[in-house]
Amino acid sequence: MGWIAAGGSASALFFFSSIFVPLIGSLLGILAPIPLIVLYLRRGWTSGALASLIAALFVGIALKPVVSLYFLVQFAVLGLVASHLVEKRVSFGLVMLVSSIAVASGFFLLIGVQASFAHQGFFETLKRPLQENIQAVLKSYPGLSGTEAEKTAKMFQKMLSLLVVLIPALIVIGSWTILVVNLYLIDRFHLLPGRELLKPFALNTWKAPDPLIWFVIIPGFAVFLLHGTLRIIGLNILIVVLTVYFFQGLCVINYFFSRKNVPPFVKLLFYFILFVIQIMAIMVVIMGLLDMWVDFRKISHESGSSPPEDEVPPEKGGD
Repeated sequence: MGWIAAGGSASALFFFSSIFVPLIGSLLGILAPIPLIVLYLRRGWTSGALASLIAALFVGIALKPVVSLYFLVQFAVLGLVASHLVEKRVSFGLVMLVSSIAVASGFFLLIGVQASFAHQGFFETLKRPLQENIQAVLKSYPGLSGTEAEKTAKMFQKMLSLLVVLIPALIVIGSWTILVVNLYLIDRFHLLPGRELLKPFALNTWKAPDPLIWFVIIPGFAVFLLHGTLRIIGLNILIVVLTVYFFQGLCVINYFFSRKNVPPFVKLLFYFILFVIQIMAIMVVIMGLLDMWVDFRKISHESGSSPPEDEVPPEKGGD
């Protein structure tokens, strides 16, 4: 019980940092699933679930009960579902897909229940906390004049309308990002001695299934040719699938970094530039898409599967 209580407390503290600690707190907040994943994989499902409930209890007492429910969906469900799938040794793509679907389903279920109790529309309930955050941001800049404040408010409202439309894609992508960061840090700091969670997936040689390209082509036509709900659905699918190819492009780049023994500081500099300069990110997406036909890494294994790490061809002298 001591380990369970400590894990739940640590998870809650990470979550609190995203709310009460400026700037760096948002980065620490995404680490909330780490204690839950470690407990699940070291001591079983019961320990991970009990730690999740303890963390949610702390969040509910310190903030609001509804916030604890969102904590459970956003972090506990993500960590526990992913841990279960990792334990079952399913493919990397399936771990990401099922975990993000679980989070998105729980999120929209909570929004629906909250809208029902408040006698509001679904999108109205979804927009309200975002509007409150926008108003808080505007109030934090008292130097804005009336005209400037009005223009800024209109700009934020346009951003809000786009944000609401893209929430499904943002939830899925956010879940993927949180999960990859958590699994990487668990491996990096050896929180599971004698075990590396990402190693079995051989991510340097990972590639998306070939039929996934149709989820770029069809939604792409939907975005440019259709209107209304179908266009919104197509846009969300397109953004999610392009994110998959962005990740595949990163796998291609990291593959060659590994072959060429590129120093860590050069890698860090490259990834910093990548996330600062948007055109670089677009080029990585294009590389991921082209990898389907060009096969930059000369991978001969079956689509969607990953060969063992030792099957990555070593660098030859004189290259």
